[in-house]
Amino acid sequence: MTIEPGGGGAPRRYRPSPLFDSAAGRGLAVYRLLALAYAGILVVGHRDHVVLWWPILAFGVVALTWSVIAPLRPRPTVLAVGIELLIACVGIFLTSVVYDSASVADGISTVPGVWAASPVIAGALLAGMRGGVLAALVISVANIIQAVEPSQLTYHNIVLLLLVGALIGLAVQLARESQQRLEQAIAASERLAERERIGRQVHDGVLQALALIHRRGRAMGGEGVDLAELAADQERSLRTMISRLEPVPPARSGATASTTSRAECADLAAILSRLRTARVEVVLPAGEVPLPAPTAEEVEAAVVAALDNVERHAGSGARAWVLLDADDEGLEVVVRDNGTGIAPERLVEAAAEGRLGASLSIRGRMVDLGGDASWRSPAGGGTTVTLTLPAEHMAGSWS
Repeated sequence: MTIEPGGGGAPRRYRPSPLFDSAAGRGLAVYRLLALAYAGILVVGHRDHVVLWWPILAFGVVALTWSVIAPLRPRPTVLAVGIELLIACVGIFLTSVVYDSASVADGISTVPGVWAASPVIAGALLAGMRGGVLAALVISVANIIQAVEPSQLTYHNIVLLLLVGALIGLAVQLARESQQRLEQAIAASERLAERERIGRQVHDGVLQALALIHRRGRAMGGEGVDLAELAADQERSLRTMISRLEPVPPARSGATASTTSRAECADLAAILSRLRTARVEVVLPAGEVPLPAPTAEEVEAAVVAALDNVERHAGSGARAWVLLDADDEGLEVVVRDNGTGIAPERLVEAAAEGRLGASLSIRGRMVDLGGDASWRSPAGGGTTVTLTLPAEHMAGSWS
């Protein structure tokens, strides 16, 4: 991911730290060495039951070599986890070879001991909960096969392995989601800083020039008035462009549930932002306003119908504002204009005449969604259309 800085200079790259540099990677590297040392202490403690020493020494050399080499990789790979699982399983099966049969039947600790949890942790760091549990199942099957008669302690160790794989995997998944949110926040901050920098440059240059043309054009009269209106129109468009805050794009998540939810939803803020023109200003919240895609389409259609009414009936010089707000109680879209306004009884008369734009295209859509629409036109002119949708009818939005 590349994030362009607000000023000059080379682009700054924001990337996650390699696993070896992360706390999890260093922790696993230390765990391998400590667990191997503890396994050696157990073997020495059980030396009276050892019948063959060279397989134990050979395993110790291989496990120690791997414990030193594995952290040199920037992060675990499928091949690396597979090799570590093979080493751990071979060590478990060696238990029946290096100890006398009576000790094996009594449930003596395996040769690798707690070192066998290393591939479980590595699998969790590689593939989250799924990887940790899968690696734990492989070690568990090896333990059951090795034991002559699996005891309660054997199953107790298996449960612990599964818990280690699941919990560490869950922690890894949560850390990845947090990192995605951090990347998203940094990107939004950089975009905002860039917008502010451009806004300052535009304000000090282009906007000042357009304002001057507007004033001089009006003073000139005649064709200068048309030039002044064009300059004023472009000035308003530029001010809207540099002052609005675009909705933050949704974070990409690998979770199946999240992917499915997002696929069925649409961001109403992003949809309404496309309605901006020189005469229509759209004010949006800083974040997303997610809705089920069909609901978002209907709300957009109602807003478009309200803007069509502004275009047709508010007057040639009328401007419109679309304001979107959403909270835990629901959402509200306000379409306001500074036109000629409407008479209080006009909507009723229009419905009686068969003109159903307001009653069907706007209010009808919102009522079908479980919401409502209302109109207000003060005596001084202008019309305000308020579209509301309660939270209980917004089901399907992502959190």
